[in-house]
Amino acid sequence: MTIAHAIAAAGLAALATDRLSSTTEAEVREAERRVIERRSAAAASDRRTYPERGRPAAARPARA
Repeated sequence: MTIAHAIAAAGLAALATDRLSSTTEAEVREAERRVIERRSAAAASDRRTYPERGRPAAARPARA
């Protein structure tokens, strides 16, 4: 392979990589929307209900 072929091959590889890794604004907005939905779903499912105010949710040890 000559130096000209090597330079041409490197240029083609760089173009292919740029095409694969470039993102559009629409893709970025869609990814941000998915993150917000995922976080809000996780926050909504993490709500805990405590049996008594100020008491831990763990069961108390049995007393004899």
